[in-house]
Order: sequence, then structure tokens, then C-alpha cells
Amino acid sequence: MEKYRFLDHTADVLFEAFGTTYEEALENAAEALFETIAYTEKLEATESFEVREEAATLEELANFVLSDLLTESDASEVFFKKLKVKEFRKTEKGFQVAGVAYGEPYSEEKGNTHVKAVTHHRTVVEQTGTGYWRIQIVLDI
Repeated sequence: MEKYRFLDHTADVLFEAFGTTYEEALENAAEALFETIAYTEKLEATESFEVREEAATLEELANFVLSDLLTESDASEVFFKKLKVKEFRKTEKGFQVAGVAYGEPYSEEKGNTHVKAVTHHRTVVEQTGTGYWRIQIVLDI
């Protein structure tokens, strides 16, 4: 199974990420975001950032986590390489996730595309008929 794939979109970046669990699909969605921002194969995991979010729906949770990672990347001038979900659970109000993203400080030669935002437009989170999870996200560039 592929981790993620980029799809055609007229103005922005559209991708689908896959996993055997929601957590794995979210990790792969983060990887697709990171690959859009930087050449991740060139990055080392020298910095880390904890992310913790909760939301009413799985779609909101994916958007909130990816938005947090994008904001932290911009604010701390870090290119992330990988996200590891440490905790995921259903709560009375929806869902909660906690994880750690790994990467290194910005360097011009490792940068790819500037992402302005993780949009809610066309966001899809679903468990397919074959039991896999799919997360679809549009990035505003």
C-alpha cells in the first residue's frame, strides 16, 4: 500500500494519504505535507515538536494537526520529516491525538514549496470497504 499520492488540482496541492489505522493515515498525511514543504529525503531528525489536538470529527482533527504542524514549521523555521502519533482516542466531545514531529532547522537548499494553509475544502476522512483509512487534504500554496 502506498503511503500517499498527489492528485491533480488546478491551483493548489491535493493529496490522499492511506493507512491501516487512522493514526497511520494521519502520519502519512503529515509526510505528504512535509514533502510538499521540503525535500524530506535530505532532512535529519534533529529537532522535535509535540502536537496535541482534539476535535469533534476526524476531518477536523486531521486539519487541526496538519495546521499546527504547518504553523510550528513557519514559526520555528523548521522543516519536518516525520510525525509519530503517540496517542489517539475517542472522547466525549469527539477525538484526541498526541504525537511528535521530527525535523531540522530551515535551509534554503532543502526547501520545496511554500504552503500557506491547510484548507478544509474537500477534506475527506474515511475507512474504505477494504478496511484501509484514507485522508484527503487540499493545501493552499
